[in-house]
Amino acid sequence: MHNQHLVDFLNQQIANVSVLHVKLQRYHWYAKGPYGYLMEQYTEDLHNQLDDIKKSLGKRVLAIGGRPIAVMSKFLQEATIKEAEADDEDYEVVKTMRHDYSQLAQEIKITGIPLAKRQEDDATAGLLVDILGRLEYEAIRLSKYLIDADR
Repeated sequence: MHNQHLVDFLNQQIANVSVLHVKLQRYHWYAKGPYGYLMEQYTEDLHNQLDDIKKSLGKRVLAIGGRPIAVMSKFLQEATIKEAEADDEDYEVVKTMRHDYSQLAQEIKITGIPLAKRQEDDATAGLLVDILGRLEYEAIRLSKYLIDADR
């Protein structure tokens, strides 16, 4: 028997990661500005990391008896982050990415981990702590870029 609230939260994160995944693909393809080449490389690394996170979340949903969402219409319906709206210069792309990574980290920290702990689901809590660390690390890296850009 699974906890539907926890399954719903994990599915929401699968949706968020999926939307962010598509945004990063767009940023990768349309990278421009003085750091366009570096953005291409960085977004590719983030893209691969998000693949791993999404797979881990999906496996966890299955492990606790739920059904991971796996269609674009559901991703867009369930996600709390927004789709990319423009092909911005590198600074704007980084600002948007930092916001998205920070938002996902906050959702996991404030909602997901406490929910898993209340359910005494140590495996899910541990997975979310690991994902939180990865998201916070990238948010810090993105913040450093913005500080270095001196804007």
